[in-house]
Amino acid sequence: MRKHVKLFTLVMALLLAVSFLSAAAAVDNAVAEKALSIASNCAKQLDGAWGDKHAAMIESKKGAEFADYESMRAALSKLLAGSGAVYMYALYPSGAVDSAPFFITVDGSEEPDEYGTANDWETGFAAAWKGVPTAADEAEEDDDAGLLLSAYAPVHDSKGNVVAILGVDYPAK
Repeated sequence: MRKHVKLFTLVMALLLAVSFLSAAAAVDNAVAEKALSIASNCAKQLDGAWGDKHAAMIESKKGAEFADYESMRAALSKLLAGSGAVYMYALYPSGAVDSAPFFITVDGSEEPDEYGTANDWETGFAAAWKGVPTAADEAEEDDDAGLLLSAYAPVHDSKGNVVAILGVDYPAK
């Protein structure tokens, strides 16, 4: 009889563990979907005129000294304020899209990173640059904001060319 109780207890513990892991995965999927939705919707709002300004800023090589830089940053700040995300920033490749780091061009966050701040290459950067919005595979711990999940979406100029990717960091809890 004791053998059956031990077996029953073990089976119940495994079932609880599996159900807990399934629930955790569902939360992660919901967070990823929310972050991806924010990135995609906000990037669409930047398509066109903002994208044209971004392309002109990159071409000018003036960075934060570009004439429209502050208005571009203000547009990101406004989108961030109503989004529920913690950080929102535009990225541009420093070299080969499939391997080189991307750097921050415009950061709408409360304490923005400077123009040119490098971010190690991520699969999501390349996918978004190729036109496919994507969320990171896993959340990362931020010293100030806790556990965050990043999502990326392409930003287009008025001709439909991808000229930047919008990065959004969303609370993973």
